[in-house]
Amino acid sequence: MNAVWIHGGETLGREITAMLDSLGVSAYYVWRGVLRKDNEGGGTRWDDQVFPGKNWAVQFVCDDRTLSALKKKMESFLEDDYVRQTGVEIYVQRAERLL
Repeated sequence: MNAVWIHGGETLGREITAMLDSLGVSAYYVWRGVLRKDNEGGGTRWDDQVFPGKNWAVQFVCDDRTLSALKKKMESFLEDDYVRQTGVEIYVQRAERLL
């Protein structure tokens, strides 16, 4: 199994969750209103007048086949200029259910 985190601008949240639904992801967690401090680039979203905006964080587990399909869909999604500028990051690690 794979534990997957997707972080992206809040304006992309519905599209991201629709993508997960279309892939048949059985369940996922969504944190709305996530703030981000970017010390290396221009990606800070602090929900104020200087750094407007917020992010969504989405977490779920999936098998390798679903992960491969997600990667293809996300690569296509990131071809859009607005999506790239808004920002989407995906992190994956191997996961094992403990209980």
